[in-house]
Amino acid sequence: MGFGLHSGWAIEGAIGSEHKIDASYLSPHVNMCARLETATSQYGVDILFSESVFVILSAKAKDRCRKLDVVLVKGSMKPMAIYTLDLNGEALLAPDGHNVGEVIQRDKSYCN
Repeated sequence: MGFGLHSGWAIEGAIGSEHKIDASYLSPHVNMCARLETATSQYGVDILFSESVFVILSAKAKDRCRKLDVVLVKGSMKPMAIYTLDLNGEALLAPDGHNVGEVIQRDKSYCN
């Protein structure tokens, strides 16, 4: 699973029928998020975000980021830097010593 983050404007619209309505978001910025999410597998990272997200991060958050590349996205004339977030796996340990997100077998007697 990968995550792509970009900041910008979007227009929300309702799409569907009288029985079911879904929200849809349209803008070039939404398309950029989708492109970044797709590119996570190409770069071998879990999260990619654009320069527009990087510039709004705190200084502490920026220190944990790594610039991966400068790309020219289809439909754009301006190159854009892309970043990832490097996290220390040891820092993601839960208080009980398990990794965050680790599946833990539990006693199922509480379900009865």
